[in-house]
Amino acid sequence: MCSCGYTFGQDVDTVRRMLRAQLRKSWVKLAALAIADVGMLGLAFLGPTILAAFGMASLFGATGRTARKIAISRESLRQLAPRQLPQARLLTD
Repeated sequence: MCSCGYTFGQDVDTVRRMLRAQLRKSWVKLAALAIADVGMLGLAFLGPTILAAFGMASLFGATGRTARKIAISRESLRQLAPRQLPQARLLTD
């Protein structure tokens, strides 16, 4: 079992559910971080800039990691999507 909650050998439907849940949580987290980023930018203009600089660096880093998690989750879901077999053709001489 992985620290992320994935148990190796799970069926594809379970993995899809886990990825969709992770994707939803990541979008919510990204929205909250975006609001915090805007607030920190406002603080940089109004308050002490050294405090805002440290806050911005950590928030922007977290925002980037969350955006990367979204990209990875979307790509994983895309790879697990049911694939349609190519149409059968009759080969004759």
